[in-house]
Amino acid sequence: MDVVVEGVHHHAVPGDVIIFRPGQRHALHVIGSAPIHQPHIHCDLIADENSPFVYISFADIADIAPDEHKLFREDILDDLCPQLPPVIHPKNVKTIEGLLMSIIHEKDNRMVYSDLVVNGMFMQFLGEILREVSLGEERGAPHFSNQSIAQQVREYLNRNMDRSVSLDELGENIHVSKYHLCRQFKRAFGVSPIQYHLDSRIDRAKLLLVTTDASIGDIAESVGFQSIYSFSRAFKKRENVSPSVYRR
Repeated sequence: MDVVVEGVHHHAVPGDVIIFRPGQRHALHVIGSAPIHQPHIHCDLIADENSPFVYISFADIADIAPDEHKLFREDILDDLCPQLPPVIHPKNVKTIEGLLMSIIHEKDNRMVYSDLVVNGMFMQFLGEILREVSLGEERGAPHFSNQSIAQQVREYLNRNMDRSVSLDELGENIHVSKYHLCRQFKRAFGVSPIQYHLDSRIDRAKLLLVTTDASIGDIAESVGFQSIYSFSRAFKKRENVSPSVYRR
């Protein structure tokens, strides 16, 4: 398909996801003679008093009555994912298509608590879309290899919760540049590998503080801190209380 959004042409192939924002002028042109199967949903990210009255109109914006303009939704997608493209080329096509068809099926059946179920499925659908874009969705991009790098780093960090780990060590064991793995990990999990590891060790220490009688010194050692002082300083910086106060 040729997807035209505000006068800009985008090429779409089977499996692509097309996103039209509120008020955008758009058109779809089929390339060739093959039939097109195009399931679609209309969604609001924020509900307000006008939500029950919003409908899909195929009229040109010039033909829409002035009092209907208030039904245009606020465009807040950039708050979630800046520069979200109108045509997305997902790698995980089956998952995204399955969620889309499940949403449509649930809306058509209208069983009890249907709105609650649809809202949950839509948030999962949106999350998958944003993840695809965040991890690099261009055709030919090493999407799953990048995701695999992030997962390998996390697994390595989780296996070494009893000590500190450096970026150099991660690079040597994952067999990629420490700068590349750091970028991919932050894109996948939102924090650097070192910060993730520190947070995980502190979380384990919190669990040990409230579920065991082990001394604070023993707990500090078990999560890889060389002294009670360094452990207490890191713990208080993250939790705003000392380990002893947290234990109470």
